[in-house]
Amino acid sequence: MLATAVIFARESLEASLIVAIIFSYLKQIHAPPNLYGQVWTGILIALTIDGFLGMVIWFTIHAYTGTSLQTILEALTYVLAAILLTGMSFWMKNQSPHLKRDLQEHVEKSLNDSKRWALVLLAGITVGREGLETTVFILALSFHTTSGAMILGALIGLGIGIYASYAIYHLGRGLPLRTFFNVFGTLLLIFASALLADGVEDFQNIHWLPGGHWILWNTGHFLSESSVLGDILHTFVGYAQSPTGLQMGVYVGFLLLTIPRYLKVSPKIPVRS
Repeated sequence: MLATAVIFARESLEASLIVAIIFSYLKQIHAPPNLYGQVWTGILIALTIDGFLGMVIWFTIHAYTGTSLQTILEALTYVLAAILLTGMSFWMKNQSPHLKRDLQEHVEKSLNDSKRWALVLLAGITVGREGLETTVFILALSFHTTSGAMILGALIGLGIGIYASYAIYHLGRGLPLRTFFNVFGTLLLIFASALLADGVEDFQNIHWLPGGHWILWNTGHFLSESSVLGDILHTFVGYAQSPTGLQMGVYVGFLLLTIPRYLKVSPKIPVRS
């Protein structure tokens, strides 16, 4: 639940900030009402496509339950989610100072385009990217948690992210976005390292990677991964009751490589529209 809440808070804040920037610029230039409708159309289309792709991937994976193909698909989902989490975290922190300006330039180009669907496409691509990333993340987390916990975490995260965006653009509150992105970005990198370790475990189980029998320790007798606490720790920080040397090496190495570099990125993020 905690991992789902953090992901939804991070993604919903970014998506809602993008929508707020587009709408505020349309309001600034006194755009006609139909342009607002185009933005909503693009958003709805993007979310529909993301949801459809998520269901296709979900049912494809679970159609092969108990087979080696399911393990392969799960492992690939873990790796893809980790790559997206890492890339998205670094990209957003680097681009955040220029996000408003870049979006306004894209909106201006869309308004000058003779094709009426240009603004629909802009909104669809920008919001759809966030939705697609979230879909992949949640699919990866779904292998280790219950649907009820995921739904609760998603609702909590959505509430946090949307309210933060509302506070920035409507209540005029200067939220510490730099701190927000540092904390949530670091947590997402921890999730990414856990997902990579899960992917390594799956690939070792099907003998695509060596070292599957090199178990460093076994703490399952006092904290099993199947217990409530063990499941939370596994999902949140990558706890493994019997990790292999390769799993632990990937987990620790990824954290040492990414987190210090991420925290060094310190753009001055504007918090007011």
